[in-house]
Amino acid sequence: MQKRSLFLALTAGMLIWGFGALEARAETLTLSVFAGTDTTAPAIYSVVGGSTAVSADTGILNGNLAAAGFGAYSFSNLGGSSNNPGSSATGDQGGAFILTSGNLSVSPGGSGESTPITVVLTEGGFVLPTSSPSLVETGTVNFAGATGSLDSAGVLTDATGASTTVSIPTLTETSSPPSSSGSTSPGTYVTPFTLDSQTTLVLDAATGLNGSNGFSQKLQLTASGAIPEPASLVMMLTGMPLPLVVVGLLRRRRAAA
Repeated sequence: MQKRSLFLALTAGMLIWGFGALEARAETLTLSVFAGTDTTAPAIYSVVGGSTAVSADTGILNGNLAAAGFGAYSFSNLGGSSNNPGSSATGDQGGAFILTSGNLSVSPGGSGESTPITVVLTEGGFVLPTSSPSLVETGTVNFAGATGSLDSAGVLTDATGASTTVSIPTLTETSSPPSSSGSTSPGTYVTPFTLDSQTTLVLDAATGLNGSNGFSQKLQLTASGAIPEPASLVMMLTGMPLPLVVVGLLRRRRAAA
């Protein structure tokens, strides 16, 4: 009886360890803002969110922009979302995606007006889909009382470090419709993979009054079709080897009884 109690306690401990390890492996979205277009330089602002959503503290972000010489700019909102770890389903929310959205305002005559800033959203640990016909980039803008532009590019980097890049033509206040998309084939890639989107914004208060640009940018790896059950099983069991060992031991114990 004592041996049985000890074995059950060990089993419970291993299961708790396994689920804890899985939780510790959960990925997070990182949202960063850079001066200009050089994303290798230190970020003006950066925040880490959860696995499916992240939001900027606009008070801190706008203060950092002013301190960095971009006092003409301010965000009323800025955030990102994803469907990590991805999906085998097709359709608008299928495959794997990250989405950046926000609203940038500009005041006339302020420092940094008409100069670029870059917003970067990134997340790793995507395991679905395991194959894809296309990596798609979509950008949308809504200028109000301002002129300017939006340029965006997306990058998929797989577990081997191989990368695929897609971009869209520059969107401006005269773009009709105010959206654009581009796609490319990612070829063969190895999971898990990382998605990284970069959105470069320029805004000018052309009317001499405050202006703004509401924008969104989506990077999506589309699903080729249904994913076989074994692939889903591998995803579910990642980081949980010990519980499987426990299950095997239990089966052997019953067989020997």
